[in-house]
Amino acid sequence: MYKEFNIDFKEQKGWFKFQQWLIDKLTDTEGALIPIGPEALQKWPKAEKDYQVFLENASRLMIRFKKPERLIKMIVNIIDEQLGTTHTAMLLYKEDKNSFILIDSKGESGVKIPIGFIRMTFDNPLIKIFDERKNYIISENGVLVYENIVSLMKNAETIEKHKELADLTELALRQMELLKANICIPLYYKKSLIGVLILGAKRSKQKFTRQEIGFFMTLANDAAMAISNAQLIQNLQERIDEIKDLYTKEHRVFIHTAVALATAIDARDPYTHGHTERVTQYCLSVSEELEGIPEAQAYRNFKETLHIAALLHDVGKIGIPDAILNKRGKLTKKEFEKIKEHPAIGAAILTPIKELGDVVKEIRYHQERYDGKGYPEGLKGNDIPLVARIIAVCDTFDAMTTDRPYRQRKFAETALQEIRNESGRQFDPIVVSAFLLAYEKGKILRNHRK
Repeated sequence: MYKEFNIDFKEQKGWFKFQQWLIDKLTDTEGALIPIGPEALQKWPKAEKDYQVFLENASRLMIRFKKPERLIKMIVNIIDEQLGTTHTAMLLYKEDKNSFILIDSKGESGVKIPIGFIRMTFDNPLIKIFDERKNYIISENGVLVYENIVSLMKNAETIEKHKELADLTELALRQMELLKANICIPLYYKKSLIGVLILGAKRSKQKFTRQEIGFFMTLANDAAMAISNAQLIQNLQERIDEIKDLYTKEHRVFIHTAVALATAIDARDPYTHGHTERVTQYCLSVSEELEGIPEAQAYRNFKETLHIAALLHDVGKIGIPDAILNKRGKLTKKEFEKIKEHPAIGAAILTPIKELGDVVKEIRYHQERYDGKGYPEGLKGNDIPLVARIIAVCDTFDAMTTDRPYRQRKFAETALQEIRNESGRQFDPIVVSAFLLAYEKGKILRNHRK
């Protein structure tokens, strides 16, 4: 049984890990002991495994939805059907209304007001607590659990110490009662409150355990990122639709839209700010050295395909958690495997946009290696599209010559030598020659240390 939890009792930290795990299993959210028998003991590992499977399945489903409202309805529906709560609902911030709107509500005891008619401004006590992060004063994990707050409000010392917060918390409790909420979990994205997940009681009448609350917190974090990504894609699609209606053959506005999306992606990581713009400039410079080759001429519009693909090559990173993208240190194997998903995620996100055409495959394959050891499909040589092979060289050069959280940038000459060394292995020799030629001609911006 111990092996199932990877606990090494030969080390002191192994005993501490086991003790902490045991405390979590034997106590409810208030720290009280949970009565258990042999049957419950046998179910612990399975329940923990089931939650993990549920999270993985939910995450895979989330990325498929391009519209935030549909995504929220899916999340509410699967919680209602599979996790045994009497009521599940979600509020989402709508910028055009400057309010949090009830998007969906399911269950046997849910809110009876029609969907969309509940609107909460930032003055609402529940929203105010979450928006101003006062929930972390009330609760260590930031989750508001009704019975815990009721117990807290009976503590005279706590009320005396936080008088102003006590009044606000009392109002928030009344709001939770109106919503029939047993638990309220905030959804934050880039430090901004974008929604609230509302849960009723458990159908089993038992209290939520720490493990269950932790599970819902993880689900809320995943949902926040997925909703924000869906909003970003929806905004892009809406903008593209506008362009189609106004300019049938005009591509410049579309390029500007792609630039805006690329800028939004770069903004997630201060260390890669400007990365997309530089890679695009490098690619266009290299394209001037390759325009005459048959592969380039086979494209309907070689330069435009390269331009758009370079701008959007990292769009899949919106599906990668900030904690991994911005990590100050070496990635674990599991984290690196997550990073490797970004070309396929980017292709999946952009496939519905028919106007992109062949651009999608260039984005999917820009991390392939010339020797066939790349990802996601291990394509080799000329099986990798030319545009993708160009992006691979330019992307690598910029990555090596800019600072990252875990290392300083390399000298330009050092990076160039590494690219020469990888010619025929990681990179297409023809593209490498074109890149080096463009660099020598001064077409590659020399804004790096020499």
